[in-house]
Amino acid sequence: MATIKDVAALAQVSISTVSRVMNQNGYADPETRQRVLLAARQLHYKPNAHWSRLRARSSRTILFLLCNHPHFNSFHTRLLGACEKTLRGCGYDLIFARHEYPAELRPADIPLPAMLDREGAVDGLLLAGVHHANFLAALRKRQLPYTVLGNNFAVLPEHNCISFNDEAAVEDATRYLIRLEHRRIAFLGNGALPWFRKRYTGYRRVMEEHYLPLLEATADWQVSNIDYGQLAVGELLRTSPHPTALVAGNDEIAAGAWKELTRRRIPIPARMSLLGIGDRPEFSILEPALSSIAVFPESLGERMTTLLLEQIRNPRRPVASELFPCKLVERASCAPPPEEFKLHTLKRNT
Repeated sequence: MATIKDVAALAQVSISTVSRVMNQNGYADPETRQRVLLAARQLHYKPNAHWSRLRARSSRTILFLLCNHPHFNSFHTRLLGACEKTLRGCGYDLIFARHEYPAELRPADIPLPAMLDREGAVDGLLLAGVHHANFLAALRKRQLPYTVLGNNFAVLPEHNCISFNDEAAVEDATRYLIRLEHRRIAFLGNGALPWFRKRYTGYRRVMEEHYLPLLEATADWQVSNIDYGQLAVGELLRTSPHPTALVAGNDEIAAGAWKELTRRRIPIPARMSLLGIGDRPEFSILEPALSSIAVFPESLGERMTTLLLEQIRNPRRPVASELFPCKLVERASCAPPPEEFKLHTLKRNT
């Protein structure tokens, strides 16, 4: 393999001149620059990235850390892809890791990934999954720049946080079902988890605005989201009259609800309308197509990465948190309720 000395000899310049040209650091007149670049091409010379990064005191590497989350799903795949694409365009590498830590530990006692124990191994972190304030405090103490996807926080951090506005999106979804003349609308999602509580808040606000009964399956069942959707449907169908529309806390819960409704031979949407959150592509196989709330992970990933690079360039200036809008995608799983439920509601209201 050609070395920087070989390039300098062929171009008839000093090694330091080759270094300035190849690293675009310092002045070289146009003619000298052309000679160096031509010599590098002829010799198939590749600059030593390790030494370049040492000189720049930068690893040019970012860590994408998924914390306290058991599954890597399509949302994370799309988010990670957008982050990688943005970083690649800026000359950075991206590495991925998972990490678990308890919420109750002091920041000084939190175990960090081994990579973060090596000073200078990464320039910053992109955080997804479930995070807590103690971990962010530990990163700040080590002066490690980060941005976090904040939807799994009970209270959003004021700085370095990107989130999608799921609470407002659930409000829009609930109003949509009301416009379809549904009056018995239920929410499905574990109320012990802050992200589902936030989405339930949006549902409750709209139902109370329209003086409609709150129907919910929000128990702290320690099961998968798919199983949660199935259990929730069983619980809600024991009410009389039962709901005519379901707002699931995410697409997985909606898929579980779909599975249970199908098992009980309750047609969607003829007898029950169903709506999810996330608009994840793996649930596009459901027929009729699932109405859902799109959260645009590609846009979130691009913006998370851009804000992190701004912090790296200007470490003394905190980056304000941002809240991104979502969009309700209306599909065939939602329709007006059956006529007998409309009549029943009308009689109760009169």
